Amino acid sequence: MRVLVCSTPLLGHFNPLLPLSWALRAEGHEVLVATDEDFAPKVLERGLPVAPLSPVALRDVMARDRAGRPVPHTAEADRVWRSGHGWGRLGARHLAETVALARRWRPDLIVTDPVEFAGPLAAARLGIPRIEHGWGICPNHEFALAAEEELEPELHAYGLAGLPRPARVLDTCSPSLQHPGTAGDPMRYIPVTGPAELPGWLDETRKLPLVCLTFGSVLPSLAPDRMRGLISRLTHTLPALGVEVVVAIDPAGAQGLPPAPPGVLSVGWQPVDHLMPRCAVLVHYGSSGMTMAATTAGVPQVVLTVPIADAPDNARRIEAAGLGIALPALDLDADRVEAACRALLTDPSWRARAAEVAAEQADRPTPAEVATGLTAAYG
Repeated sequence: MRVLVCSTPLLGHFNPLLPLSWALRAEGHEVLVATDEDFAPKVLERGLPVAPLSPVALRDVMARDRAGRPVPHTAEADRVWRSGHGWGRLGARHLAETVALARRWRPDLIVTDPVEFAGPLAAARLGIPRIEHGWGICPNHEFALAAEEELEPELHAYGLAGLPRPARVLDTCSPSLQHPGTAGDPMRYIPVTGPAELPGWLDETRKLPLVCLTFGSVLPSLAPDRMRGLISRLTHTLPALGVEVVVAIDPAGAQGLPPAPPGVLSVGWQPVDHLMPRCAVLVHYGSSGMTMAATTAGVPQVVLTVPIADAPDNARRIEAAGLGIALPALDLDADRVEAACRALLTDPSWRARAAEVAAEQADRPTPAEVATGLTAAYG
Protein backbone atom coordinates (compact mmCIF):
# COMPACT_ATOMS: atom_id res chain seq x y z
CA MET A 1 0.00 0.00 0.00
CA ARG A 2 1.13 3.54 -0.74
CA VAL A 3 0.22 6.24 1.82
CA LEU A 4 0.60 9.94 1.08
CA VAL A 5 0.83 12.04 4.24
CA CYS A 6 -0.06 15.70 3.64
CA SER A 7 1.10 18.00 6.43
CA THR A 8 1.20 21.71 7.08
CA PRO A 9 4.79 22.88 7.67
CA LEU A 10 4.85 23.13 11.46
CA LEU A 11 6.35 20.62 13.88
CA GLY A 12 3.32 20.89 16.16
CA HIS A 13 1.17 19.71 13.26
CA PHE A 14 3.56 17.17 11.75
CA ASN A 15 5.02 15.43 14.82
CA PRO A 16 1.68 13.84 15.86
CA LEU A 17 1.53 12.14 12.43
CA LEU A 18 4.86 10.40 12.93
CA PRO A 19 3.91 7.37 15.10
CA LEU A 20 1.28 6.17 12.61
CA SER A 21 3.58 6.91 9.66
CA TRP A 22 6.36 4.86 11.27
CA ALA A 23 3.91 2.07 12.10
CA LEU A 24 2.75 1.94 8.48
CA ARG A 25 6.38 1.74 7.36
CA ALA A 26 6.91 -1.12 9.83
CA GLU A 27 3.94 -2.92 8.24
CA GLY A 28 5.83 -2.79 4.95
CA HIS A 29 3.95 0.07 3.29
CA GLU A 30 5.41 2.98 1.36
CA VAL A 31 4.89 6.33 3.10
CA LEU A 32 5.60 9.66 1.42
CA VAL A 33 5.17 13.08 3.04
CA ALA A 34 4.03 16.07 0.98
CA THR A 35 4.85 19.40 2.57
CA ASP A 36 6.48 22.75 1.98
CA GLU A 37 10.01 22.62 0.57
CA ASP A 38 11.42 24.70 3.43
CA PHE A 39 10.02 22.18 5.94
CA ALA A 40 11.37 19.13 4.09
CA PRO A 41 14.59 18.85 6.17
CA LYS A 42 12.48 18.40 9.32
CA VAL A 43 10.71 15.46 7.69
CA LEU A 44 13.98 13.87 6.60
CA GLU A 45 15.39 14.26 10.14
CA ARG A 46 12.48 12.16 11.34
CA GLY A 47 13.18 9.30 8.95
CA LEU A 48 10.52 9.71 6.28
CA PRO A 49 10.86 10.46 2.55
CA VAL A 50 9.42 13.75 1.39
CA ALA A 51 7.96 15.22 -1.79
CA PRO A 52 8.67 18.96 -1.44
CA LEU A 53 6.04 21.46 -2.54
CA SER A 54 6.80 25.03 -3.59
CA PRO A 55 7.86 27.10 -0.59
CA VAL A 56 5.19 29.36 0.86
CA ALA A 57 5.93 31.68 3.78
CA LEU A 58 3.33 31.01 6.47
CA ARG A 59 3.58 34.61 7.61
CA ASP A 60 2.50 35.73 4.13
CA VAL A 61 -0.54 33.45 3.76
CA MET A 62 -1.69 34.27 7.28
CA ALA A 63 -1.15 38.02 7.03
CA ARG A 64 -2.07 38.70 3.37
CA ASP A 65 -5.03 37.77 1.20
CA ARG A 66 -4.70 36.33 -2.30
CA ALA A 67 -4.29 39.80 -3.80
CA GLY A 68 -1.43 40.54 -1.41
CA ARG A 69 -3.43 42.96 0.73
CA PRO A 70 -2.76 42.91 4.48
CA VAL A 71 -5.32 41.01 6.55
CA PRO A 72 -6.01 43.10 9.64
CA HIS A 73 -5.55 41.60 13.08
CA THR A 74 -9.01 40.90 14.40
CA ALA A 75 -10.66 40.71 17.76
CA GLU A 76 -10.25 37.60 19.90
CA ALA A 77 -13.64 36.31 18.72
CA ASP A 78 -12.39 36.30 15.09
CA ARG A 79 -8.98 34.78 15.81
CA VAL A 80 -9.89 31.29 14.55
CA TRP A 81 -11.64 32.63 11.45
CA ARG A 82 -8.57 34.62 10.41
CA SER A 83 -6.28 31.60 10.87
CA GLY A 84 -8.67 29.31 9.01
CA HIS A 85 -8.58 31.60 5.98
CA GLY A 86 -4.79 31.51 6.14
CA TRP A 87 -4.72 27.70 6.16
CA GLY A 88 -7.15 27.78 3.24
CA ARG A 89 -4.81 30.04 1.27
CA LEU A 90 -1.91 27.69 1.98
CA GLY A 91 -3.99 24.76 0.70
CA ALA A 92 -4.87 26.69 -2.45
CA ARG A 93 -1.18 27.46 -3.09
CA HIS A 94 -0.23 23.77 -2.79
CA LEU A 95 -3.30 22.23 -4.42
CA ALA A 96 -2.15 21.85 -8.04
CA GLU A 97 1.17 20.32 -6.98
CA THR A 98 -0.54 17.94 -4.56
CA VAL A 99 -2.96 16.74 -7.25
CA ALA A 100 -0.08 16.28 -9.70
CA LEU A 101 1.91 14.35 -7.09
CA ALA A 102 -1.04 12.08 -6.30
CA ARG A 103 -1.63 11.41 -10.01
CA ARG A 104 2.03 10.52 -10.46
CA TRP A 105 2.61 8.52 -7.26
CA ARG A 106 -0.88 6.95 -7.11
CA PRO A 107 -1.38 6.49 -3.35
CA ASP A 108 -3.95 4.07 -2.03
CA LEU A 109 -4.62 6.29 0.99
CA ILE A 110 -4.10 9.95 1.88
CA VAL A 111 -3.59 11.09 5.49
CA THR A 112 -3.95 14.78 6.38
CA ASP A 113 -3.66 16.90 9.49
CA PRO A 114 -6.77 18.85 10.56
CA VAL A 115 -5.81 22.16 8.88
CA GLU A 116 -4.13 20.81 5.75
CA PHE A 117 -6.56 21.45 2.90
CA ALA A 118 -4.75 20.56 -0.34
CA GLY A 119 -4.84 16.85 0.53
CA PRO A 120 -8.62 16.65 1.04
CA LEU A 121 -9.33 18.31 -2.30
CA ALA A 122 -6.77 16.16 -4.10
CA ALA A 123 -8.26 13.02 -2.56
CA ALA A 124 -11.77 14.02 -3.64
CA ARG A 125 -10.59 14.98 -7.12
CA LEU A 126 -8.91 11.62 -7.69
CA GLY A 127 -11.26 9.36 -5.73
CA ILE A 128 -8.65 8.35 -3.13
CA PRO A 129 -9.80 7.51 0.42
CA ARG A 130 -8.59 9.98 3.03
CA ILE A 131 -8.07 9.90 6.78
CA GLU A 132 -7.93 13.02 8.93
CA HIS A 133 -5.37 12.45 11.66
CA GLY A 134 -6.09 14.45 14.83
CA TRP A 135 -3.30 16.00 16.88
CA GLY A 136 -5.14 15.87 20.21
CA ILE A 137 -7.99 18.18 21.16
CA CYS A 138 -10.01 18.77 17.99
CA PRO A 139 -9.49 22.25 16.54
CA ASN A 140 -12.41 24.64 16.60
CA HIS A 141 -14.73 23.73 13.70
CA GLU A 142 -14.56 27.34 12.50
CA PHE A 143 -11.03 26.68 11.17
CA ALA A 144 -12.59 24.41 8.52
CA LEU A 145 -15.55 26.73 7.90
CA ALA A 146 -13.21 29.66 7.26
CA ALA A 147 -10.98 27.54 5.02
CA GLU A 148 -14.04 26.38 3.10
CA GLU A 149 -14.99 30.01 2.50
CA GLU A 150 -11.46 30.82 1.35
CA LEU A 151 -11.35 27.79 -0.96
CA GLU A 152 -14.68 28.52 -2.67
CA PRO A 153 -13.03 29.02 -6.13
CA GLU A 154 -11.21 25.67 -5.90
CA LEU A 155 -14.28 23.86 -4.59
CA HIS A 156 -16.37 25.29 -7.42
CA ALA A 157 -13.77 24.26 -10.00
CA TYR A 158 -13.87 20.69 -8.66
CA GLY A 159 -17.66 20.59 -8.53
CA LEU A 160 -17.71 20.33 -4.73
CA ALA A 161 -20.37 21.96 -2.56
CA GLY A 162 -18.01 22.11 0.43
CA LEU A 163 -14.92 20.59 1.92
CA PRO A 164 -15.02 16.82 1.39
CA ARG A 165 -15.42 14.70 4.48
CA PRO A 166 -12.76 12.11 5.33
CA ALA A 167 -13.44 8.39 5.25
CA ARG A 168 -12.25 8.25 8.86
CA VAL A 169 -11.09 10.59 11.60
CA LEU A 170 -8.40 9.42 14.02
CA ASP A 171 -9.04 10.85 17.47
CA THR A 172 -5.88 10.85 19.61
CA CYS A 173 -7.39 12.57 22.66
CA SER A 174 -8.86 10.95 25.78
CA PRO A 175 -12.63 11.50 26.22
CA SER A 176 -12.17 13.53 29.40
CA LEU A 177 -10.07 16.13 27.59
CA GLN A 178 -11.69 16.03 24.16
CA HIS A 179 -14.59 18.32 23.19
CA PRO A 180 -17.85 16.58 24.15
CA GLY A 181 -19.58 14.90 21.23
CA THR A 182 -16.42 14.50 19.15
CA ALA A 183 -16.61 11.42 16.92
CA GLY A 184 -13.66 9.47 15.59
CA ASP A 185 -11.70 6.24 15.71
CA PRO A 186 -9.57 6.19 18.87
CA MET A 187 -5.78 6.02 18.75
CA ARG A 188 -3.20 6.54 21.46
CA TYR A 189 -1.26 9.80 21.33
CA ILE A 190 2.51 9.23 21.30
CA PRO A 191 4.54 12.38 22.12
CA VAL A 192 7.33 12.99 19.61
CA THR A 193 9.62 16.01 19.43
CA GLY A 194 12.21 14.70 17.00
CA PRO A 195 15.97 14.14 17.09
CA ALA A 196 17.56 15.00 20.42
CA GLU A 197 20.60 14.31 22.55
CA LEU A 198 19.51 13.28 26.01
CA PRO A 199 21.31 15.31 28.72
CA GLY A 200 23.07 13.39 31.47
CA TRP A 201 20.95 14.92 34.23
CA LEU A 202 17.73 13.56 32.74
CA ASP A 203 18.02 10.11 34.31
CA GLU A 204 19.79 11.07 37.49
CA THR A 205 17.90 10.25 40.67
CA ARG A 206 15.87 13.33 41.57
CA LYS A 207 15.62 14.39 45.21
CA LEU A 208 13.20 17.21 44.37
CA PRO A 209 10.15 17.43 42.07
CA LEU A 210 10.88 18.76 38.59
CA VAL A 211 8.95 21.71 37.09
CA CYS A 212 9.28 22.40 33.37
CA LEU A 213 8.65 25.85 31.93
CA THR A 214 8.21 25.66 28.17
CA PHE A 215 7.60 28.71 26.03
CA GLY A 216 9.04 27.62 22.68
CA SER A 217 9.29 30.53 20.29
CA VAL A 218 5.71 31.80 20.55
CA LEU A 219 5.50 33.76 23.79
CA PRO A 220 8.99 35.25 23.54
CA SER A 221 8.14 36.61 20.08
CA LEU A 222 4.84 38.11 21.24
CA ALA A 223 6.19 39.94 24.28
CA PRO A 224 9.96 39.42 24.48
CA ASP A 225 10.78 41.85 27.28
CA ARG A 226 7.85 40.78 29.44
CA MET A 227 8.59 37.09 28.92
CA ARG A 228 12.27 37.48 29.74
CA GLY A 229 11.25 39.23 32.94
CA LEU A 230 8.73 36.50 33.79
CA ILE A 231 11.20 33.67 33.08
CA SER A 232 13.96 35.37 35.05
CA ARG A 233 11.65 35.86 38.04
CA LEU A 234 10.34 32.29 37.94
CA THR A 235 13.76 30.71 37.69
CA HIS A 236 14.77 32.62 40.83
CA THR A 237 11.60 31.99 42.84
CA LEU A 238 10.25 28.56 41.87
CA PRO A 239 13.19 26.66 43.46
CA ALA A 240 12.00 28.08 46.79
CA LEU A 241 8.97 25.78 46.42
CA GLY A 242 11.35 22.85 46.88
CA VAL A 243 11.63 21.98 43.19
CA GLU A 244 14.17 21.86 40.41
CA VAL A 245 13.40 23.80 37.22
CA VAL A 246 14.03 23.19 33.54
CA VAL A 247 13.29 25.93 30.99
CA ALA A 248 12.46 24.69 27.48
CA ILE A 249 12.73 27.71 25.21
CA ASP A 250 14.01 28.72 21.80
CA PRO A 251 17.67 29.63 22.35
CA ALA A 252 17.00 32.97 20.65
CA GLY A 253 14.33 33.68 23.26
CA ALA A 254 16.80 32.86 26.02
CA GLN A 255 19.17 35.61 24.93
CA GLY A 256 19.28 38.39 27.48
CA LEU A 257 18.33 36.14 30.39
CA PRO A 258 20.62 36.36 33.42
CA PRO A 259 22.67 33.27 34.33
CA ALA A 260 20.53 30.45 35.69
CA PRO A 261 20.53 30.36 39.50
CA PRO A 262 20.93 27.23 41.66
CA GLY A 263 17.97 24.91 41.26
CA VAL A 264 17.69 25.48 37.49
CA LEU A 265 19.05 22.48 35.61
CA SER A 266 18.92 23.71 32.01
CA VAL A 267 17.70 26.55 29.78
CA GLY A 268 17.18 26.01 26.02
CA TRP A 269 15.66 23.36 23.79
CA GLN A 270 14.81 20.17 25.69
CA PRO A 271 13.81 16.63 24.61
CA VAL A 272 10.30 17.22 25.96
CA ASP A 273 8.93 13.78 25.08
CA HIS A 274 11.65 12.24 27.26
CA LEU A 275 11.51 14.94 29.92
CA MET A 276 7.75 15.01 30.52
CA PRO A 277 7.35 11.67 32.37
CA ARG A 278 9.91 12.91 34.90
CA CYS A 279 8.06 16.17 35.65
CA ALA A 280 5.76 17.07 38.53
CA VAL A 281 4.28 20.18 36.83
CA LEU A 282 4.39 21.63 33.32
CA VAL A 283 4.03 25.37 32.73
CA HIS A 284 3.30 26.05 29.05
CA TYR A 285 1.41 28.28 26.63
CA GLY A 286 -1.41 25.99 25.51
CA SER A 287 0.04 24.41 22.37
CA SER A 288 -1.50 21.11 21.38
CA GLY A 289 1.82 19.26 21.55
CA MET A 290 2.60 20.34 25.11
CA THR A 291 -1.00 19.80 26.22
CA MET A 292 -0.98 16.24 24.93
CA ALA A 293 2.54 15.41 26.12
CA ALA A 294 1.63 16.42 29.68
CA THR A 295 -1.75 14.67 29.53
CA THR A 296 -0.19 11.44 28.26
CA ALA A 297 2.43 11.53 31.04
CA GLY A 298 -0.11 12.35 33.77
CA VAL A 299 1.46 15.72 34.60
CA PRO A 300 -0.68 18.60 35.99
CA GLN A 301 -0.46 21.78 33.91
CA VAL A 302 -0.32 25.55 34.34
CA VAL A 303 -1.36 27.13 31.03
CA LEU A 304 -0.32 30.71 30.21
CA THR A 305 -3.02 31.27 27.62
CA VAL A 306 -2.13 33.23 24.48
CA PRO A 307 -4.83 34.44 22.05
CA ILE A 308 -3.52 32.54 19.03
CA ALA A 309 -4.63 29.44 17.12
CA ASP A 310 -6.12 26.73 19.35
CA ALA A 311 -4.33 27.72 22.60
CA PRO A 312 -7.38 29.30 24.31
CA ASP A 313 -9.56 26.29 23.46
CA ASN A 314 -6.90 23.94 24.81
CA ALA A 315 -6.67 25.94 28.04
CA ARG A 316 -10.43 25.75 28.54
CA ARG A 317 -10.45 22.00 28.00
CA ILE A 318 -7.54 21.49 30.44
CA GLU A 319 -9.44 23.35 33.14
CA ALA A 320 -12.73 21.61 32.36
CA ALA A 321 -11.04 18.20 32.61
CA GLY A 322 -9.50 19.07 35.99
CA LEU A 323 -5.97 18.75 34.65
CA GLY A 324 -4.62 22.15 35.57
CA ILE A 325 -4.97 25.90 35.97
CA ALA A 326 -5.21 28.42 33.12
CA LEU A 327 -3.89 31.98 33.46
CA PRO A 328 -3.84 34.87 30.96
CA ALA A 329 -0.34 35.10 29.52
CA LEU A 330 0.20 38.64 28.31
CA ASP A 331 -0.79 40.57 31.44
CA LEU A 332 0.65 38.13 33.93
CA ASP A 333 2.89 38.51 36.96
CA ALA A 334 5.08 35.75 38.33
CA ASP A 335 3.23 35.57 41.65
CA ARG A 336 0.17 34.01 40.00
CA VAL A 337 2.30 31.40 38.25
CA GLU A 338 4.06 30.54 41.51
CA ALA A 339 0.72 30.22 43.31
CA ALA A 340 -0.65 27.92 40.60
CA CYS A 341 2.48 25.75 40.71
CA ARG A 342 2.26 25.56 44.50
CA ALA A 343 -1.37 24.43 44.30
CA LEU A 344 -0.59 21.68 41.80
CA LEU A 345 2.43 20.50 43.78
CA THR A 346 0.79 20.40 47.21
CA ASP A 347 -2.72 19.12 46.48
CA PRO A 348 -2.46 15.43 45.47
CA SER A 349 -5.89 15.50 43.81
CA TRP A 350 -4.38 17.24 40.77
CA ARG A 351 -1.86 14.46 40.24
CA ALA A 352 -4.52 11.82 40.82
CA ARG A 353 -6.81 13.34 38.21
CA ALA A 354 -3.95 13.66 35.72
CA ALA A 355 -3.17 9.96 36.27
CA GLU A 356 -6.81 9.03 35.56
CA VAL A 357 -6.78 10.81 32.21
CA ALA A 358 -3.35 9.41 31.34
CA ALA A 359 -4.81 5.94 31.90
CA GLU A 360 -7.58 6.76 29.42
CA GLN A 361 -4.90 7.61 26.88
CA ALA A 362 -2.98 4.40 27.56
CA ASP A 363 -6.12 2.30 27.00
CA ARG A 364 -6.52 3.55 23.42
CA PRO A 365 -5.29 1.44 20.47
CA THR A 366 -1.65 1.95 19.60
CA PRO A 367 -0.56 3.36 16.23
CA ALA A 368 0.67 -0.14 15.34
CA GLU A 369 -2.80 -1.58 15.98
CA VAL A 370 -4.40 1.21 13.94
CA ALA A 371 -1.92 0.62 11.10
CA THR A 372 -2.92 -3.04 11.01
CA GLY A 373 -6.56 -2.01 10.73
CA LEU A 374 -5.78 0.39 7.90
CA THR A 375 -3.90 -2.37 6.10
CA ALA A 376 -6.99 -4.57 6.29
CA ALA A 377 -9.25 -1.77 5.07
CA TYR A 378 -7.15 -0.18 2.33
CA GLY A 379 -4.04 -2.30 1.77
